[in-house]
This record gives sequence, structure tokens and C-alpha cells, in this order.
Amino acid sequence: MKKQWFMQSWRSRFWQALCLSIMATLLLAPVLLADDTDVNSPDGPVAADEVAQPDAVTADDGGAWELGVHGTAGNLTQATAAERYGMWYWLNGWFVQRYSYNEASAWEEDFKRAALGGTENNYIDSVDLQFYVGHGAPGRFTFENATHDDSTLLAANDCNASWGDGDNEWLALTSCQVLADSGIGPMAQCMNRQHLILGFVTNASAHNNYWDTQAYHFGRYMRAGYNMTQSWFNACDVAQRGRTARVIAEETSCFNDNPYYSNVCADTVDSDYYWYTHNCGTESASSVPVGLLADELPVFKVDPYSLDAATEDFQQLGEIFSIPVSATLQAATQQEDVDPPTPPAGSSFLVSSAVSKTVELDKDSGIYKYTDLSQLWSDNSVQQAMAVSAADANYINGDDAKRIADAFLTQNSLMPGDAVFYEVISDTVGTLGKDAEVSAAGIRAAEIPAMWQVIYSRKLTVPVVLASGVGADLEMTIVGPGAKQKVYVPLAGQVNAAGLLGAAPAGVQGGWRSVSPAVSAASGEQIMTTIINTDTAEALYLALDKEVTMNSIPLKIEDQEVLSSTLAYWENAPGSSQGELIPVYELTVQYTEVDTNAAGQDLFYLPASSQYMRPLARILNAPPMVAPSTTVTLTAADATKTLKALGLGDAFDFVMGYNGADGTYVYEWYLGSVAPENKITDLNNGDSANNITFMVPDQDDDHAGSIEVYLVVKDIESPNEASSTAVAQLTLFPTVFLPFVNN
Repeated sequence: MKKQWFMQSWRSRFWQALCLSIMATLLLAPVLLADDTDVNSPDGPVAADEVAQPDAVTADDGGAWELGVHGTAGNLTQATAAERYGMWYWLNGWFVQRYSYNEASAWEEDFKRAALGGTENNYIDSVDLQFYVGHGAPGRFTFENATHDDSTLLAANDCNASWGDGDNEWLALTSCQVLADSGIGPMAQCMNRQHLILGFVTNASAHNNYWDTQAYHFGRYMRAGYNMTQSWFNACDVAQRGRTARVIAEETSCFNDNPYYSNVCADTVDSDYYWYTHNCGTESASSVPVGLLADELPVFKVDPYSLDAATEDFQQLGEIFSIPVSATLQAATQQEDVDPPTPPAGSSFLVSSAVSKTVELDKDSGIYKYTDLSQLWSDNSVQQAMAVSAADANYINGDDAKRIADAFLTQNSLMPGDAVFYEVISDTVGTLGKDAEVSAAGIRAAEIPAMWQVIYSRKLTVPVVLASGVGADLEMTIVGPGAKQKVYVPLAGQVNAAGLLGAAPAGVQGGWRSVSPAVSAASGEQIMTTIINTDTAEALYLALDKEVTMNSIPLKIEDQEVLSSTLAYWENAPGSSQGELIPVYELTVQYTEVDTNAAGQDLFYLPASSQYMRPLARILNAPPMVAPSTTVTLTAADATKTLKALGLGDAFDFVMGYNGADGTYVYEWYLGSVAPENKITDLNNGDSANNITFMVPDQDDDHAGSIEVYLVVKDIESPNEASSTAVAQLTLFPTVFLPFVNN
């Protein structure tokens, strides 16, 4: 009895001592941090609160290009993780990554001016390129962790005249509406020798997989030798749909900043700024009589595209755009004696350049892009826009631009048979004083056309069976970032022999994937896929959102209501594997934005068939807190089970995956990011299927306090190599030192 009492008493006293020690550690932390020095620093005594921070700088350090990354959205952890790794994918081996912070470790004070207690000199202004992904609104972006200031960076007050007086040249934001008309002026006031701020006027689209993200393609174009403005706008063209991007520049020459060639504008600060606005959009889905359809749609497979076909097409593009293309030239281009190394192994893009012209082709899809680097989204196009007038004899209007684009595509056999003209729209530029109180209407009034876009949609004739049993042919829109055909036409041209204005395109985007109906080898009949009804689709969006949609938006929204839905097919961005088109519902959703209480609408896309949904990725048992150097076992939701069986909704009695419950799903676990070198090896050394056991590492960064575990679930049978990512952020117990007791 005494022994039992002693054991209970010992356990009780131990846990009391442990709790008191933890409380003492937390209470004394501010005092300890305020104490003098770290006497063990190899460079001598250093203030303890400065040990783990990057060195503060007061000017461009002139060294290697440096990158800093922040991702924080709370409810979009998969998307922020994908954007962060996507940003690093192409810059790895070229830029030096100083820090990469996610969710709770991403802090507002890293961007806030020192005069208000911020540490921007040690973070954004200690790197050349700062990338951020998270929730935004006009002139502001947010942070999930509200303990390091108030969770919202509000321009201009929080950052007035503070960015760029150190090392920073460029700030890029995959965030909704930060550079909207009402936000552009306040953001410009934060520039102090900073060259560019790159962001979005509209909502942005964030994605679950890194190869679909804005950041991934932004880095890809940077590494291919495009200037920063071209890289941002090109990335928007291939990774987004229905969006508008914008770049603010201190001077027009800064639009040409190009880290590939170490060509950047001079550090300047004055009372005005310039901006360039680019529409990345394509047509929304055409209306389909969903209620009249049976519960099936035909399957369309992507036709095989061989390396020989890609090489031939690339050669023809080189001839069309007067860019020599050969195996020798490609090798020479990739091995240029400049900073970036060759592209990562396995890159699917062929790229060739000659003087100021570049052409690229995705050798897995045939999607291509041509750019006249001296004209498209450059200082030259800004200067031309400001010099030309609609009254000039050589001014090209919208009708002229369409005629020029039609003729160019037709003459060079680049007009696909399923292309339908959509619209002509202009990119715009503008300039204003930083100190001017300018309304959104004033921003729009200051903009002038800079470049015409002639845009074509892709339409597909789809044989369907109506609910009545009668067959019919429907014209359906192909949506998604891969279904784009654009021709960029400059504002000024020359009169040709026929007395018409002509001009060489400044850019062309097109070459969507060739598709054909999937037919059963046994019966010769069209293969169909079963689709969920609209009520189920709308309920699935409201219940799971980012886990099922093709696009999420980095915006805090509430009070969502689905206003309408229609059907379309989705084509992925170039660089993404796709074996079949994805039937999708296009949902028009009305919502209220949390931070500003503003009402808005957006389009969301989710697969109309469970076959084409990404497998479910969920970590079921992540503990709220873990201790370093201890082992943890995590379990993933069983991807072979129906959503109903997993308790996610009685109406969702299906498995998300190409072969449903009979499919093969592989679970991979990563620590820190989904980089291959970060894959976790199970300590049990067995086939643990959807479980993983690993040791919790120590953290020594001043933003530490948590670790991130990534789960990637792959659908092995999916013709589109479908996969999903889930993220668990595990908070670390503070280090506790117990007093030694000598018995």
C-alpha cells in the first residue's frame, strides 16, 4: 500500500515539477532573451535575440541571388506548401534560400518597418527576391500567426518607404487583390529603392500540386532567361485562368530586371511609380443543359505525343519565328556561361533563344509559347505605349489586331480546328505620384493600352445521351490553364502593300493537347464516365473545397453560396502530365471576404466524376504538440474508402480515385517540404501502408517552434498521375531543463 502511494506521489510530483518548469521557461523567456549575450558564439558575445537571424544589411550585398519565402493561409496549407516548393524548384542551385517559413512560422513583423518594431531589415530586405503566398485584399496581406504583430500587413502605414533600402529588389505575391486598383497606391508607397512588386489585381488561383502553381512557372521562366515582369505574366498565362496580374515598378527600366543575366535597374527612389497590368484570362465555360443530361459523359483521351513529334514541331516553330533550333543550339543555350545551371533533370520544356526572341515547347503536350523579349512586357512596350496615340496613322486598334492575329495563325498553320475567337483585350500601363491620394477610378483613368491580346477559346463537340434516352451533340468549352490560344499584337505597325496596317506578333501562346474519344477495344463503343449530380457537386465543394477543387483562392471567405453550375472539360497547364481530359463542374460562387466584409464572386472547378478526383489526403492523428527527439506515428485516411465511410458526408458514397476502392494508392511522407531528399524513412522498416513512424528533429531557427509533415497520396492507375497533398504542422514543446536531484 505504501509502495502504491509512493508511486502515485512520485508521478504526481514529477508532473507538477514538469508543469512548473514549462511555465517558468515560458515566463522567463522574455527575460532570458533580453539578457546580454551568447558567450558560446564563435564570433564572440552576440545578443541572444540576434543569434538565429540573418545578418541585417543596409545596401545590396552584391553577392549571390538570395530568396526568402513566406506561406501562410491557415485553411490552405496544402496550397501554401505547393507554392513554396514550386518557387524553390527552379531556383535551387542558382539562388541561395535564406529562409522558408510556413503558417505559424511566417510572421508579419518580417515585412513591417523597423520604426514600428518590425524586422523587415533582417528578412525581406536581406534577400533579393521575397516570395509570399497567402490571403490578401487591396493593399494588405495576412499571416495566420497573430502573435507577431496583428496578423495583417497593411500598406502603406506598416511598410511606408521601408522596402529596398537593404538588399531587396523584388517582392512577388500569390495573393488575392493586393495590387487591385485601390491597393496599388498604398503598396507603391512602401517602395524605397525596391525595383518591383509583382501581384494580382483579381483573385489568384492556388493549387494543390507544386507543378501547377504560379510560383513554379514564375521560377521556370526566370531560369529560362525572361525578365521578371515577363516571368510573372507568362506564369499567370500558363498557371491561372480568368485572372489579372500587375507589376509595380520604381522606374520603367526596372520592368526589364533579369537575374539570369544579372541585369537590373539602378536603385532609385523618387515620388512616382509605374505599373503594368496583364489580363491572363480565358473564356468561362459555355452554358450546358445539365438538367437534361443522363449521368454520363464521354471520356476523351490525350493522343500520344512522341519526342520525334515534339522535335519536329519545335523545328517548325523555330522557322516560323526565325529562331534557329538544333540539338547543338539547345545544348549551348542550356549551358550558357551565366549564373543559372542547366534545368532540373526531367524538365519537359524545350527552349531556344536568338538575340531577343525565345520559343519554348512542352515536349509532353505540344503547348508552346513564343516571346519577343524586347517588346512583350518590357520597358520598350511601356515607352511605345506612352508615345503612340490612337489618332496616329500607324496606330493598331482592336479590329486591326484581330485581323493581324487571324492572318498570322492561318498562314503559319497555327490555328487549331477547334479554336473559336473569344475577345480582343489590351494590357495596360500607367504612372502616378506616390503621394497622390488616388481612387480606384483614378487608377483606371490613368491607364493606357500597351499591348493587344487576341484570345481564342477551345470548343469540343461532345456526343451525349440525354435523360430522355435521345442522343445529342453538345458544344462544350475546354477550360483550365492548358486551353489557351493568344496572340500579342503591338500598338503600332506599318502599312503594307494592300494598304493595311501590319505588325509582327510580340508573342504567341497555343498548341493545346490533341484529344480523341476513348473507345473500348472490345466493343468499339465510346467509353463513358459516370458524373455526380449538381446537388452533390455543390455540397462537395462546400464541404471539402480545397481537397476537391482544381483551383483554390488565397482569400479568407465565408457565407458561400453556389449561384449556378455548368459542365466543361479541364486541360492542365504545360508541364503537367495528362492522359485524359477532366470533366468538371464550373461553379459560380458568391461569398463574403472575412477581413474586408466585401462581397465577391468567383469560379471554382471540381471534377464532375469521382474517377478524376484526386485521392483523398488527410492526416488523421497529428498530435497538437510533440517533443524533439521523440518518435511519432502518423496515420493517413484510407484512400480506398468512400467519403461516406470516412464520415465526410452521407451524400458522398464514392471513392475519389480512378479505379475507386480497387485502385492502388501510394502514401509518401516528407519533412519540411516535398523535395525528394526530405522523404521520411519509416523507423519500423516495414510496409506501413498509410502509417509512418519517425523521430521528431530539433529546430534551431528563431522562427522555429513547429515542424511540418507532408503526406502525398498518389493514384497509381490515374491517367493524369493524380495526387494530393496534406500538411500537418506539429508544435514543439519548449526545451525544458529539470534540476538534477542527487539522492
